[in-house]
Amino acid sequence: MRITGTSPMVKECNVNLVKWFLLDHGAATKPEIAQLTGISLMTVGKIVNEMCEQGALTRLGTQESALGRKAEQFAVNPAFGSSVGMRFLVDRIDVVGADLLGEVKFQHTFPMPEGYGFDRLVEIRDFCRQRLPKIQAVAVGFPAPVFEGRLHSGHLLQFKDVDVQHGLDEVWEQPVLIGRDLNITSIGFARGSLTPVSGDLPKVQDLAYMLLSEAGYGAGFLAGGRVVRGFSYFAGEIGRLPLANGEYLRQFIDSGVSDDEYVRVISQMVAAVTCVVNPAMVVFTGDSVRPALLERIGERLRERVSFNWEGQRNVCPELIYEEDIWPSYRAGLVYLATRQIHSGVCMVEESF
Repeated sequence: MRITGTSPMVKECNVNLVKWFLLDHGAATKPEIAQLTGISLMTVGKIVNEMCEQGALTRLGTQESALGRKAEQFAVNPAFGSSVGMRFLVDRIDVVGADLLGEVKFQHTFPMPEGYGFDRLVEIRDFCRQRLPKIQAVAVGFPAPVFEGRLHSGHLLQFKDVDVQHGLDEVWEQPVLIGRDLNITSIGFARGSLTPVSGDLPKVQDLAYMLLSEAGYGAGFLAGGRVVRGFSYFAGEIGRLPLANGEYLRQFIDSGVSDDEYVRVISQMVAAVTCVVNPAMVVFTGDSVRPALLERIGERLRERVSFNWEGQRNVCPELIYEEDIWPSYRAGLVYLATRQIHSGVCMVEESF
């Protein structure tokens, strides 16, 4: 690989190549790193030695390498830094801490009073700093569209018309990643069993993750592995989806409709989503989901969208119910924070 640019940029690119190689392979010798990255052995030696002195890499002892010679192996030191993920809700904030490899080290829930503000986050920050080494990235999810550092709609009214990005950056004393909860959750679900540092692409790259709940309605969409946000970041606000009777989807479901009506309207909504973004899966979660009706919804959906691509397979998505949103949400937070730590100079554009 040939990298052009200024000397500092070239060095940073090489450092990132070495780091990502070790993250992907777990451990390797200097000759193995040089051979498989295309960086000269001398340059690899300098980079690895510097990273060992900094504490970023650990020495694993001498072993026979893949090249048939005995050499010292090196690996990324997971304790060299850490990340924090936070889920903001009306009555609480859920926190997850992870090491540099994305392994979860702790989870904790902080109950919050009504209308809590940024001042309550100092306690959370100090709690995390006492338990984690060198926090290098913080990712935060909100139950609302997030655009230009602000929340648009949602139940966290105390943050309306507030520069949330600036407030969080000040509390944590570093740039904080912020995003909409269901976009983050869709990323976490799609990655499934992949580790946060895995370079492999998710098997499912076209996905709709839908929350139907009295606490809120929304969806996160992935198309070709990328989050669909829309030009004003309004994509996924399915609770406001207008129905033929003049009601919105949220009003309709919250009114306690019959099972038949529920099947009719949900299948109609999924049919519209199928024709627009064509997800391979639609995942439902929330207390307004009726899991026992998913099979009927799928049948009705296939009647509505009765199209088979070249006779090979039906274009309709698989319908899945996930009882608890937190595992996927947490995985998305940890993934985004971990990737932020290791991003450096991007050699290729990220999938998400």
